[in-house]
Amino acid sequence: MSKKFLISILISMLLGIFSAKIVYSKTLENNQNDNVYFLQLATYLDYDSAIKDTKSIENKLVLKENDKYDVFVGISKDKNNLEKIGKLYSKLGYSLYIKPKDVTKEEFLINLDQFDKLLKSADSEEEINTINSVILSSYEELALNPRN
Repeated sequence: MSKKFLISILISMLLGIFSAKIVYSKTLENNQNDNVYFLQLATYLDYDSAIKDTKSIENKLVLKENDKYDVFVGISKDKNNLEKIGKLYSKLGYSLYIKPKDVTKEEFLINLDQFDKLLKSADSEEEINTINSVILSSYEELALNPRN
């Protein structure tokens, strides 16, 4: 009986290792697909300049990073959606940059998935602008707010 018992333990361990390896690889795949891209308008050395130079832009985030202030005007997991947003600002003469960033707030990422679906189906500038505004506000509330 001890041989049968050892063999069953060995088989159980091998199945456990195999199962864990599958789950771990699926988790890695999911994490790699969760790239979040920010549409960057400009970088400033001080906050006041960032606000003053972009006062005509209603929907924006000003984030401090490495003693500089980055101004972002869009967030999406889908680069095609960023192109839609970018066209609104390109018409106004702005040059934009896509900047990948790590976002770990799960609640925001879930919301962003839903907003990306809406943005994908949006056609008018008004729809795109409204959805973009909600995305930026959601990021500010859910990802930047220390209480969440």
